[in-house]
Parts: sequence; structure tokens; C-alpha cells
Amino acid sequence: MNIPKEVEKVRFEELAALYRRSDPMIERWAAGRGVIQHRPETQVRICEMATQLRLRHIQGDGVNLFGLLEAADQIANAGMWLVVHQTYACKVYLDGRTLNADDFKKTPEGHTGGALNMVPAYVGYMAVNAITGQTRSWLMGQGHAVAAIDAVNVILGNMTPRHAERYTLDDVGLTRYVQDFYSYRFAENGKQDSPLGSHVNAYTAGGMAEGGYLGFAELQYVHMPLPGETLVAFLSDGAFEEQRGSDWAPRWWRAEDCGLVVPIMINNGRRIDQRTTTS
Repeated sequence: MNIPKEVEKVRFEELAALYRRSDPMIERWAAGRGVIQHRPETQVRICEMATQLRLRHIQGDGVNLFGLLEAADQIANAGMWLVVHQTYACKVYLDGRTLNADDFKKTPEGHTGGALNMVPAYVGYMAVNAITGQTRSWLMGQGHAVAAIDAVNVILGNMTPRHAERYTLDDVGLTRYVQDFYSYRFAENGKQDSPLGSHVNAYTAGGMAEGGYLGFAELQYVHMPLPGETLVAFLSDGAFEEQRGSDWAPRWWRAEDCGLVVPIMINNGRRIDQRTTTS
């Protein structure tokens, strides 16, 4: 039975209102944070997920689900804020003061749009790991969006030793962090001074593939996890630009010799993409 969209919309609004009235924590999370808002349908889906988690006795790290989701919204806002700083600013002030002209980079660099889209996705990945108590591997096809990964990892303190010794969650540490992004400085030993890359690199916490060519991760991801392993693959809607065949990759997945794969399409709105990839 097909329910008209108008009826479905009203149903979600009524259910969402009931859920919000049932728990102050749900109401706080549902109000959203910063640029992040939650539609009635989203509120209902999450509340239904909460019921399933409770029935399955899945408690993860033991943190209240809606408290965790509220924190995830805050982290996502902070992550996007920091991503924009990476591209445009050479100074970071956590007190939110207005930047002066000399606080901006003379030559902004970075794939800001794609990275902004990746921040909520990666924060969601981290949140699900905490909710379920299971750490999954991740892979990102669009390696140029690494600013999203690094920014969230700095905020969470989820860093490799090379990053942890260099970046702290204060004005000094974050200023160094944004100045390292697309930096071409060399250290005294003649090697690159900054551990930050324009793509995923050896110092990116959890990184497995550089993601320099769109479509390579899309071709590999279905085969990568072994039985018993789980992989979350962040895919690019522009993958068809450089590597053909990624739209067929899921058809090659075999349950008997591969682990679980969770593909997540980052819809940047690339007009060059083949419809088959997104479908």
C-alpha cells in the first residue's frame, strides 16, 4: 500500500512530537545544534533505532544514546568550523573572536566542499562505533577530503603519535594544525615538516588508502574485509570521472569469502557521475 507523501509527512510529525514529549534527552537532541537540524522523519527513525538497540541489549560504551547523539552534533559543527579554518585561516581562536585580515591565508587551499560533507559522515561513523561498542574499519574514496577526518580526530583526540605530539586542542595547537595544512615547509633533516597531507597519508589515524584517484576505493572496497571483519566505505559520487566500473563493484561481493561492507555515498552533487553509481 502506497501512503501519500503528505500523509506520511504528517505521520512523522505526530510521531516525532510524541517521542520528544516522552524524554527530555530526545527533545534536546531533536532541537539540533548549529547548522545541524533533524527532520521529523529523522527523529522517528532514530527513536525506532533506540528501541531496537534496547531490545537487543546493545549498550555500546554505556553512554545515554541521545546524549551521545547530541554530542555528535556538537562535534560535527566544530569539525566543519575547523575544516573551513584549515582552508582559509592561519590562526584559530577558540573564543570565537572576529578574525582580522592578517589571520587569513594569502593563498587558500583545500577541497573544502567535499570535506564539509565528509564531517557529519565521519562523526556518524565514530558515533555508531560508540553506540554499538564495535570499532569498524573505514575507507574513503575521496582522499582529498582528508581535512574532515583529521579535524574530527583532533577534536576527539583520536590521533596517531605524530599528530598527537604536534596538535593540541587549544589556540596554539590548532593554529599550528591549520598552518600545517597544505604547508610546503621542510624540516632541518630535509624531509617534509608537516604530517598533514592533501590526501589520506601514513599519519592519518585509521587511514588505509590514499584516495588520490577517484574510483579506486570504489573498485576495491567490496573485497577488502575478510570474514568476521566490517568495513565502512565512504564513496564519492564523482568516482566515474577517473575510474570506470565502480558501479558494478557491489555485484562482485560474495558473502562466503568477504566480511560485511557498509557503503555510504557522499552526495556532493557531481553532475559527471553515472546514475548507476549512486543507484
